[in-house]
Amino acid sequence: MNKINEQVWYDTSIAGVDPASVHQVKLASGVMMPVAAYGTFHSDWAQAYMKDATVEAIRLGWRHLDTARAYENEDVVGEAIREAISKGYIASADDLFITGKLWNGHMSPKDVAPACEATLQALGVDKIDMYLNHWPWPNVHTPGCTGDHRNPDAVPYIHEAFLETWDEIVKLKKAGKVVDIGTSNHTEATMKLLLRDVSTDERPVVNQMEMHPLMQQTDLRRYFESEGIVCTGYMALGSPNRPARDSFKEHRADMQDAVIQAISKELGVAPPRVCLAWAVQRENKSGGFVAMATRSDWILENLKAATDDLLSPEQLLRISGDGTAEHPGIDANNRLIWGQVFLWPEADSDWRVLWNDSQVFETREKYARFKEAYNAFDKVRAETRVPVR
Repeated sequence: MNKINEQVWYDTSIAGVDPASVHQVKLASGVMMPVAAYGTFHSDWAQAYMKDATVEAIRLGWRHLDTARAYENEDVVGEAIREAISKGYIASADDLFITGKLWNGHMSPKDVAPACEATLQALGVDKIDMYLNHWPWPNVHTPGCTGDHRNPDAVPYIHEAFLETWDEIVKLKKAGKVVDIGTSNHTEATMKLLLRDVSTDERPVVNQMEMHPLMQQTDLRRYFESEGIVCTGYMALGSPNRPARDSFKEHRADMQDAVIQAISKELGVAPPRVCLAWAVQRENKSGGFVAMATRSDWILENLKAATDDLLSPEQLLRISGDGTAEHPGIDANNRLIWGQVFLWPEADSDWRVLWNDSQVFETREKYARFKEAYNAFDKVRAETRVPVR
């Protein structure tokens, strides 16, 4: 055993699972996607361990890697893939399903193709299985920034601009650089606009979004799936080691919820296994999850959640509910990623505007008119504000 600390250790004597036993979902393209994705997003403490943890994940049977340019470690993941090949855990990168993401700072049409090429080179692969547009707007923040960071040039969703970006992503698919394309963090309004304006072969087939027992997003998920878009959830375990800027006193911990704890005891498994089993089994096993760990036993347990149906229908009902008073479920709309670092000036520092579709614009001209009106209102507000004494 190679033990670094209580959160990081690897034991190659632990046997993995047969990758073929991991549940897969069929995308609208016909491609089969493993529902369990090994996450490579890092809190600062985990960055140094990402390569070894990814190698271990592949050894134990993970075949779906979830990456992103914003995580600043695509080269490390590439090293892990090459090491896994050299150790015989996989024959080639073709044995993996790799999800990559176009970062906000590369959404200008001229930057999309170079960004994808840089990702391919860093990972050491010829193509990416799934390429997601990371966020619906081109707002960037300084890496490692605090929660009060604001970009004065940030803008809301402007469909005209997004379509220009999407057209370039579609070109990557047609060129064979990516197999399938999708979105991440899209809302119902932004997705409806996108689906309205693209052809059948240009539609996204996946949307990645925050989903966990205390933030289930059932209605939004059902809308996406009604359009043939598979939903996969990040923060599937509540990300207890997420960056400080994404931690607030209002947040609750999924794995400490009374229902999750009770089911954990009933089944004799740890709470994370319950959360991930729910992620796989809910909604007729139609979606997936992203999870990351840096211990061999935890890495394996997380993957096992996608190999069998651990939860009974009654246990699923206790978590999901059915809309009745008898079965309320535990969904608390407990969003962990507020996204406040992406806010634009007209959002008035209200992070909910990122998600409630109250500021979505079809054209740059419509946004410019809104911005002008907002600035006039804000000027009057500032001039008439009564100081608090």
